[in-house]
Amino acid sequence: MKLVKFCGYLLFCLFFLLSACQDDKGKNDYSGVGELISDRNKARYEAAKNPPKKSSSSRKAKVNKVDSSKLKTTPKKEEISSIVLYEEDIEVVGSKSGRTLAKGVAYINKKGQIVKIKILKE
Repeated sequence: MKLVKFCGYLLFCLFFLLSACQDDKGKNDYSGVGELISDRNKARYEAAKNPPKKSSSSRKAKVNKVDSSKLKTTPKKEEISSIVLYEEDIEVVGSKSGRTLAKGVAYINKKGQIVKIKILKE
């Protein structure tokens, strides 16, 4: 009886041992990864030495005019990042269509410069 249990355990262990020792040749082959990383780093270095020329006309941002009659001016003092700001409710209006695209809050410093714009979900 002990011999049967021993043979059973031996076969059980051999089964799992053989399944764990399979030949993975061709699977998960990472032999060319070092060369790919080296080529990528060379390409990055070359790109950094010779940056592409950027056209200034394509980088200019278009500024849409905001209809001043659509602005609601309700200044409130509020502190954000230890800077005293004024808060105003705003509406973003499309220049071509003239319709309201979004509503939000603009945070303005004492000099009148916009520090942050927060778009509100409605």
